Amino acid sequence: MRVTQLDIARFAKVSQATVSRVLSGDDRVEPAIRGRVLDVIRLHNYQPDVRARSLRLRRTGLIGLVLKRPHGGLSDDPFFAALTAGIMDFLCGKPYHLCVDVVTDEASQEGIYDEMLRTRRVDGLILVEPEAIDDRINLLQRDKFPFVLIGNPKSDNICSVDNDNVHAGEIATKHLIENGYRRIGFLGGPAHITVSDDRIEGYRRAVVAAGLEPIICHSKFGFEPARRSAVDLLATKRPEAIVVLDDFMACGAILAARQLNYRLPGDLGLVAFNDSSLCNLLDGGLTSVSLGIERIVQAAVCKLLEVIEQDGDVEEPVRQIVPCELKVRGSSERAKVGAR
Repeated sequence: MRVTQLDIARFAKVSQATVSRVLSGDDRVEPAIRGRVLDVIRLHNYQPDVRARSLRLRRTGLIGLVLKRPHGGLSDDPFFAALTAGIMDFLCGKPYHLCVDVVTDEASQEGIYDEMLRTRRVDGLILVEPEAIDDRINLLQRDKFPFVLIGNPKSDNICSVDNDNVHAGEIATKHLIENGYRRIGFLGGPAHITVSDDRIEGYRRAVVAAGLEPIICHSKFGFEPARRSAVDLLATKRPEAIVVLDDFMACGAILAARQLNYRLPGDLGLVAFNDSSLCNLLDGGLTSVSLGIERIVQAAVCKLLEVIEQDGDVEEPVRQIVPCELKVRGSSERAKVGAR
């Protein structure tokens, strides 16, 4: 006979509501109780009846993630690989699955969000890469649709999980200054994307405090756009070091530097963000700010499931900040005089 959620509650000596909270990833359940419930679930090989639950609650059992990139723009990008894998890992064993859409421009992005809201084909959304003026957020708030933002909300009434990206940009830049670099550039993403704007703000604070001149270059996301922008930056501004928005774009900057006969590491200092596996591809390693992506993803999805389970009725929106840490490797070392 099929084991039910009520059976699990009886075997674990808890209420059915507690079993439901454990399955939804509610972190307010005491660890000892959570462990006992999970042990019983594994012992009896319990699988939630997603169809019955969806009909009862009028839910789909899906959470949505929409990524905006040109065709081919996600290939080999470690951030989005870590993001989607982290969400799927967290949802494993829970009555929810991930639905991913990729859009290439503003028009298709507007269309996909409008379709999601009209059809209610997902129960909630994870938003990434917010913009300074973000129509997605306005649309979701107006419709009272459950969502959690990964990034800086620029508002007190949005549930969000983020790093302090101003601080991250500042520590990355200070590290290069402390290593003796003086002409330091920043290769950022598109203007008005808050994660890029915040890291540029931290960079600007550090260079101005050191009496240096900011050198800022914007690029579209991705390897090839970053390579092209870095070629222009290096050829025209000739910085001694560059802070790059993320590891993937930094790989484009590395190729640009090699095409211009820079020796890496040594002739050009580099610091990036994400601390991904790409950091090990450069001789001596790429210095990068670890953002705790796994913790960010887990916190964001857990919060979203809480919002969904409570039908959007949360006590108050909360911005949760996950600490970041600089991981120093060879790319930020200062070249020895006469070494070239």
